[in-house]
Amino acid sequence: MAVAGSALAVMGVAVPATTASAASASVCGSGYEFTDAKPLPSASKRHATLFFYMKGKSACAILDNNTPGGANYMDLRIWPGDNKSAGDRDNGKFSQYAGPVYSSTLARGGRCVGISAVMRNEANTSNLVNWKGGYVFHVDNSSSECA
Repeated sequence: MAVAGSALAVMGVAVPATTASAASASVCGSGYEFTDAKPLPSASKRHATLFFYMKGKSACAILDNNTPGGANYMDLRIWPGDNKSAGDRDNGKFSQYAGPVYSSTLARGGRCVGISAVMRNEANTSNLVNWKGGYVFHVDNSSSECA
């Protein structure tokens, strides 16, 4: 995937600004601002990058495919706090990115979302990424814990 723009610093590691981050304003919609990026499964072995955006108390996420070649199966989900049934999902075979997915409300005082990201190899025989966790949008000075 072509690099578009400058690098982002994520956990002290340079993460290239990719098509997903450069196109975020149009992909997530008007007013969403970049919040953070997480290399998956790790900074040293990145197959995908999970990008987070925020507008007010709404969240948007995109899972960027950083592998060379064709489309990979990707499954991206987001939900407010522990209310998975209120979440949004995008899944299928994507060569660029899965998403955007949205959470129109954030749990824990307007800060916390749950999120899961899966990406399989091009042959669809094994997981390159299988991540689940919470993400806290730092909109106040309260705890950085999601649960």
